[in-house]
Amino acid sequence: EVQDAQQRGVFGRVLTAFSREPDSPKTYVQDILRTELAAEVHRVLCLERGHMFVCGDVTMATSVLQTVQRILATEGDMELDEAGDVIGVLRDQQRYHEDIFGLTLRTQEVTSRIRTQSFSLQERHLRGAVPWAFDPPGPDTPSP
Repeated sequence: EVQDAQQRGVFGRVLTAFSREPDSPKTYVQDILRTELAAEVHRVLCLERGHMFVCGDVTMATSVLQTVQRILATEGDMELDEAGDVIGVLRDQQRYHEDIFGLTLRTQEVTSRIRTQSFSLQERHLRGAVPWAFDPPGPDTPSP
């Protein structure tokens, strides 16, 4: 299906990561993101208002999230906590999508922490610390 979609032009390119192939080195999604797609991840998410979709088990999704945060920090010349705030904004804007399976415990604690972080980010925005976070580009906004 993937090859067919690529031949039809649905995908510009397909990169694969296999961690369970016998007699082959393990390659993970986060390896590909970090080594081959870092600049593109930053450009698409931060400059072009693109979306990211992560689907898999909770451990993989957490590793991908941490990798994306490091990429945004490095490529965007920001601190790691600022990159975390950016990911929070992407989630609030429904541009960072996760379809995660696996065991999740302490749901109330996690939900509370996310809400607190979101309010913290809004407060920092009001102080001018995160100027672009809640300001969607308007018709007069120059393109990057």
